[in-house]
Amino acid sequence: MALSKTPQIVSPKTIELIIYITYKLKGRPNYGSVLLGKSLCLIDSMSYLKTGVAITDFTYIKQDKGPTPNPAKFLPIRDELVTTGELQKIDVPFYGRTQKKYIATRPPKTEVFTSEEIFLIDEIIESIGNMNATDISELTHQFISWIVANDKEELPFYTFLLTQSDPSKADYEWANKVVKKYLSTQKAS
Repeated sequence: MALSKTPQIVSPKTIELIIYITYKLKGRPNYGSVLLGKSLCLIDSMSYLKTGVAITDFTYIKQDKGPTPNPAKFLPIRDELVTTGELQKIDVPFYGRTQKKYIATRPPKTEVFTSEEIFLIDEIIESIGNMNATDISELTHQFISWIVANDKEELPFYTFLLTQSDPSKADYEWANKVVKKYLSTQKAS
């Protein structure tokens, strides 16, 4: 998909992850736009923690209801997917409110993902797929990076490693090993 209204370059993985999530969650009554944004955040964060890279091109910022994809990049992409007919936006009544849903109109092109990425994506969607907007927002309010950030501040992926727990002996051993490996590569160059 080439974005007609914005000059940004968008990776196929970014597009297909949006399609994938909206395709997988479309039948869930609690699914709405909040769950889409939180799913993207959790998938990218877990991918970063496991592999050192996120799946999408998004950065995430602190908002009142928790971390979200940066609207400056996410909203034009989402809206373009609606314009091209790859997503359908529907408003449905949900407990006295209007819930916005984005539904994929086609299956995702899964060949853009590795099998490990598919496993991770499915695992996260399954673990949070039955949550409503309030539940998923409360879950993301527990991230230390979100707690300490200023409103609209970017939440770098490495901040999702922050914890309130004291480092264990194994943590110190791991850190020493990584530092020694790093120092040995610096001496060699």
